[in-house]
Amino acid sequence: MPEASAPPVARSSRAGHISEIHGLRGLALALVVVFHLFGNGRVSGGVDVFLALTGFLATRSLVSRIERQDLRLVDHYGRSFLRLSAPGLLVLAATAVLTVLVMPEAIWRSTVREIAASATYLLNWEMIQSQLAYGAAGPDTSPLQHFWSLAVQGQFLLVWPLLLLTIWYLARRRARVALTVLVAAGTVASFVFAWRLGEADQPVAYFHTGTRFWEIGLGALLALTLPHLRPPVVLRPSLAWLGLAMVASSGLFLDGGTLFPGPWALWPVGGAILVVLASGTTSSLGPQKFLALPPLRFIADISFPLYLWHWPLLIAYLHMTGTERPDWRAAAIIISVSMVLAWLTRALVEQPLRRTDRWLRGFPRFAVVAVLLGAVTMGSFAGIRQIDRQEAELAASADRFLDDYAGCVGAAAMDPEGSSCAVSDPEVLLELVAGYDADENRFGDCWSNRERPVQFNVCALGPESGYERRILVTGDSHNNALAVAYEKIAETYGWRIDLASRAGCHWNTRPMSARNPESAELCTQWNQMLDEHIRTNPHYDAYVVLHSARKSVQKIGDESRVEALSRGLSDAWATRPDLSVPVIAVRDNPTFTYSASDFESTTVPCIAENGLSADVACAKDRDEALRRDGSAEAVALDPNAHLIDLTDYYCGPETCSPVVGYVPVYQDGYHVTKQFAETLAPYLGRQLRDVVEGVTSPTNAGPTGKTTPSGRPGSITKPTPDGTLSPTDLATAKDSAPAE
Repeated sequence: MPEASAPPVARSSRAGHISEIHGLRGLALALVVVFHLFGNGRVSGGVDVFLALTGFLATRSLVSRIERQDLRLVDHYGRSFLRLSAPGLLVLAATAVLTVLVMPEAIWRSTVREIAASATYLLNWEMIQSQLAYGAAGPDTSPLQHFWSLAVQGQFLLVWPLLLLTIWYLARRRARVALTVLVAAGTVASFVFAWRLGEADQPVAYFHTGTRFWEIGLGALLALTLPHLRPPVVLRPSLAWLGLAMVASSGLFLDGGTLFPGPWALWPVGGAILVVLASGTTSSLGPQKFLALPPLRFIADISFPLYLWHWPLLIAYLHMTGTERPDWRAAAIIISVSMVLAWLTRALVEQPLRRTDRWLRGFPRFAVVAVLLGAVTMGSFAGIRQIDRQEAELAASADRFLDDYAGCVGAAAMDPEGSSCAVSDPEVLLELVAGYDADENRFGDCWSNRERPVQFNVCALGPESGYERRILVTGDSHNNALAVAYEKIAETYGWRIDLASRAGCHWNTRPMSARNPESAELCTQWNQMLDEHIRTNPHYDAYVVLHSARKSVQKIGDESRVEALSRGLSDAWATRPDLSVPVIAVRDNPTFTYSASDFESTTVPCIAENGLSADVACAKDRDEALRRDGSAEAVALDPNAHLIDLTDYYCGPETCSPVVGYVPVYQDGYHVTKQFAETLAPYLGRQLRDVVEGVTSPTNAGPTGKTTPSGRPGSITKPTPDGTLSPTDLATAKDSAPAE
């Protein structure tokens, strides 16, 4: 029966039905915001409810209009995407401004890419390609990450009308039955896919459109079958309250970031289904009066723009303050500002757009949407090209600077035997690097970045044939940060250096200690692949290992962190095919800060403010920067292992600086910049050659901060048999820093 001719009671029931669903959708999105700001980043399940209700409302509306032969695709797409895109484009523009004002240039390019992906409803696939996990907000998190759910919704709204029309054309009188069967089959298939992919690769599963369809599909099935599924009137109030409780409580008991959209997502989605099933009753015992309370109605009305605004404001705040998460006062301010902006967006954007239905319809409205989205996309890609050009120019300038002053800037400035030179404009290099350094794409084949299933990537640096020596270099991201140095060493000595690194992993028989047990298991799998690679490639002339000093492994008994690390390292080294082949452990670089946000909010401004004086003004005590990584102790346990300690190329006798020889040392406080790594190459290469070629015999380490008998800082050392360091090193090797 057409809606216009429905009896008054039916219209009243339908109005209450819509009102309750509107309130539920508002509550779900509001829960997302509250958990992001006050729940330490826990995922509430509100987005899952939002997607299920999208499937319900869109399917019910489209089927009704198709049955009335009242669906005009061009007009439908124009109206739907104009209302969906307009507030999104406003937030995207504001995020672009915030990015320029408060966020480091290192993330500008990725943010511009995400603006284009958000405008075209492809952000979830951009997130998958970028291998971003969805979790607690932090300064390293994308300010547009939350647009992934709009991308999934937009893809559904684009495809769904075409699919429904096709089925209606083919099945005709049995179209509703055919559609119900197909949606049911697709929903089951998507559910199984989400379950299996979640077990294999949770971050990809979280963003994947295919794993999210079952949530939308359940809503669509409900729209198709609702008249036949209505529970008895007497049960509806209880079911509605139960459903609301399930939606509101899911974030308290479940961490959706690690469990959704697998079977546990049935908790919030099932709650939403119960509310819809039980809605529309006139009983005073149901939640309709609760959902109609003025504060909840207001939240429901602004929930969509509130969801859009809160996340970029939160990320901007974390960048400005250098904190990892807001305290309750900051969270209250962020949510208050977000609510004001959401109300203004509704009043000045959403409501005026609804009034345009009287005069902007059909193809003109569709054209407006296409022009808006196309302009944002083209502008974003133009911005990416401009950023690429600027980055290329800066990189070329930095490379020319290093070439012009090779041997007297960066690590060379710490070499007593190095040559001095008059640098014409040393502040240029500080401006070029400024403590931030994009990853080298050409070393991507050397790197495994927490992907699932685990991959073992290894690349060859230097000549692939006719080489003098073949060396395997392996470790974590601290090792990969020296890739440019390994490349120069390979070219200098005619070696082939195979580089294999994985985020958060290094060659160790002990499982990594990690907050996420799944990450530790994946690291174990990578280590098994590394062992297999070493077993099947027995002709290496040396193994070079380096890992972050922040790492910890699982302990046995009353072992200390360092004891567990060193024993796991030496046990791993003992599995190499030929024990006469040396293992060379490179001590980890000093750590300037343990937090990228701290580095961004304190050290980078210090460098910018002090310029050439930053090496003194921004320095920290040496004993605060050094931490034992277990390498020295592991070397003492292996008769043919050697330690290279480059600390004196980073630090003076008493302090460590974020700028050495006019070159910024750190990208983020604990990873070295490409430029500084390049200046380390001659010194690291010389000491590697000493071991590989047997030029010198290992010697006992001198006191840290002193020169070796050769007159150079740094040394190839063989610690004492018990693995202890020198008294000075023990005094400065802190174990109090947080583990990664």
